[in-house]
Amino acid sequence: MKVEVKVLEDLMREISVEIPAETVADEIEKKFADLRRDTTVKGFRKGKAPMARIKAEFGDEVKADIATELVKATYPDATRQENLRVASFGNVTDADYSDDGGFQYTARIEVMPDIESVSYDGLEVKVEEVEVSDQEVDEFVEVLRKRFSVPRPVDREARDGDVVVANLKKLHDPGLVLKEDSFQDQQIDLGNPQTVREFREQLPGVKAGDDKEVEVNYPDDYPDPTYAGAQLKYRVSATEIREQVLPEFNDAFARQTGQAETALELRLKIREEIKERVKAGQEKDKRGQIIVQICNQNEISVPESFLDNYLANVTDEFKKRYNDVDEADIRKNYRDVGIRTIRWNMLYHKLSEQEKVEVLLSDTEKRISMFAENYQMSFEQAREALAKSGAVADIKDSILEEKVLDFLMTGAKVVTTKKQN
Repeated sequence: MKVEVKVLEDLMREISVEIPAETVADEIEKKFADLRRDTTVKGFRKGKAPMARIKAEFGDEVKADIATELVKATYPDATRQENLRVASFGNVTDADYSDDGGFQYTARIEVMPDIESVSYDGLEVKVEEVEVSDQEVDEFVEVLRKRFSVPRPVDREARDGDVVVANLKKLHDPGLVLKEDSFQDQQIDLGNPQTVREFREQLPGVKAGDDKEVEVNYPDDYPDPTYAGAQLKYRVSATEIREQVLPEFNDAFARQTGQAETALELRLKIREEIKERVKAGQEKDKRGQIIVQICNQNEISVPESFLDNYLANVTDEFKKRYNDVDEADIRKNYRDVGIRTIRWNMLYHKLSEQEKVEVLLSDTEKRISMFAENYQMSFEQAREALAKSGAVADIKDSILEEKVLDFLMTGAKVVTTKKQN
């Protein structure tokens, strides 16, 4: 088998394969022999028709079948012979039998980029110094007080921060989001920022017994994907107004939370908790900065087929959530994200080989144990469930990425900046 490879552009290659006449003839004869054995020709018993008759009647069909089979059989060997790491296999062109009885074909293929080594010099991440203001502590305290608040019915109009107990009737639902037409005894917390904006803005002022029509435009990032992006209209029939009676922030309240004995101790604990949350967010941000820098230092080409699959998956996710999706716009907006995601995936795998970063059995077992604990399973049940779903490979890949990032972080310079007010 003769193979020639021509570099077209970037990761595209043209591979030409010539199969000698002897190999082709052998395959054709085998095919005819099998066909003669299994075929009944009029006037002859099964398997007894003359070979000349078989060749005359089925010659074109056999040659077409053999052409397909030769491509399938020789393509993997041809790419291995030329050390081509194939990303995607394009269409076969110019496939035909030659005058001497051989067979030849040409195919365009996309290959993986050759990554000799990954550069990670001069990595630098920036973080703000962690300072927790008294205002941030006060805001956390208010959240905690609301969590321990006691609702009390009041005979007045609803105010910001109250809870409106109401029956809702669906008036308009063009996207058929809701199966039910009415919802009884709904508690609408006007002090909760997660409550949809239209309720928080339009229900203050209603009293028990009042009806009010409210049109709600749920945001695209609404936590419940059922409602995300939906437009609904309700009749809100208020049955009760409740004010939230917040406990005083004192030593008794601190003990009620179970977190401290005194109000001062509780404030100190809150300050530390906010610090830890900020630091956790900073760790995630630092790793994001590392990924961007590695991708910028190593601008390897990304297989277009990989990028197309990535963008197709993103588009499909949008289509599941929204009725009206501009696929071209999504592909445009997410193209750079896709390039960086795929590039990083190839780079961190190469880095793991380069720096001998490995995932140990104990690493995987620890993650499986966490899964088992979360879902109240035994370790064996969890391992079996993850193996059946194919998630073990994903777990190993996730651990490998974390370990590569840990390795890179150890050598990165951390620059602390003043907190921006």
